[in-house]
Amino acid sequence: MRKLALSILVIAQMAGCSSMSVEECKTADWQAVGTIDGQNGVPASRVNDYSEDCKEAGVRVDQPAWYAGYDLGLSYYCVPDNGYRIGRSGRAYYGVCDSPVFIEQYNQGQREYRVEKRIMKIDNELVSIDRELKRLEKHANNNSDEAKRLRRRDAALRAERRSLMVPTIQYHFTF
Repeated sequence: MRKLALSILVIAQMAGCSSMSVEECKTADWQAVGTIDGQNGVPASRVNDYSEDCKEAGVRVDQPAWYAGYDLGLSYYCVPDNGYRIGRSGRAYYGVCDSPVFIEQYNQGQREYRVEKRIMKIDNELVSIDRELKRLEKHANNNSDEAKRLRRRDAALRAERRSLMVPTIQYHFTF
């Protein structure tokens, strides 16, 4: 039974490596495929994956059409607001945009995403500390070294959380 489950897992993973099925290769509108890939910000190397998969099906990828669509798709993807959304959601960016404003907005979104994740981690740790302190209090150990250590950790985490909640303001001066 265990070998069967492992075999199914391996087959599923191998199937996930394919970027396009034989049937998709045969019916693909390569410009539309490129447009969708560009809109999703996938690396341009994706066309090589299609070429490999479709070669096995005896189909040749129309790379000029794919690149034309890809460039069009990137024109939608590489806008600053989208960079911020992608960064803020924690999604990966594959370096496909030339716009410094896009990259700046992506980085801003990433910073906010990391702060939000850190705050969530702190909140979870504070809940655990509170639970442990209550357990120690129940056993009349609320003045133990462990309780003192937990209170110090609680105070440090609360201070860090407060500092993360204060927005940072950046000033740029040009002379």
